[in-house]
Amino acid sequence: MHLQRALTLRSKADFLVELVQTVSGLLLVGFLWTHMLFVASILLGVEAFNTLAHFMEQFRLLDIAVVFIILTVTAHVGAVLRRIPGRWQEQKIVWKHAKMIKHDDTWSWLFQAVTGSAMLILIIIHVFTVVYVGIDAKLSADRVHSWMLWFYLVFLVLAEYHASVGLYRALAKWGFVQRQSLKRVLTVVTICTIALGCVSLWVFYSLGGSA
Repeated sequence: MHLQRALTLRSKADFLVELVQTVSGLLLVGFLWTHMLFVASILLGVEAFNTLAHFMEQFRLLDIAVVFIILTVTAHVGAVLRRIPGRWQEQKIVWKHAKMIKHDDTWSWLFQAVTGSAMLILIIIHVFTVVYVGIDAKLSADRVHSWMLWFYLVFLVLAEYHASVGLYRALAKWGFVQRQSLKRVLTVVTICTIALGCVSLWVFYSLGGSA
């Protein structure tokens, strides 16, 4: 009876952790794509970008976004840490297992864990920069024209890869869609989003060079 109760409690705990990871991941993907559209407003011109930035500052949407990111990322990381091996020996077994079976989904999960760790650092730097420097077309252009161009390029690729793999795993895990169809759709979305981000960065870079 005690064993059954313990297993039931553990099962519920695992389900809640899985649910938190999935919901927080979906929220972060939605935020990422919304953020990409905001950045891409520079393609409509400096005035359009600054008008949108001023609107966010006027209604304190930036503050809400920062709080949202902090809470959601914390929940997501906390849930993920419950699911991945914490000891070095266990991690070596996982890598050895991945090399042995040569399964694409296993390798994507491993690279997702690696990119997630890197992104946590990049997110902290990005949020700190936006909060303490501000949002403005000229400020953004100056940042991109400096060494931060490479920072944003790496951030863009890692974020889109992590979001694509995470969305695929979440939807496939809960059985909402067919795996192959989902892979094709997400591949197209990822390529388009990265292309949009690169074009936006190029516009900012050009503005910074001409300022």
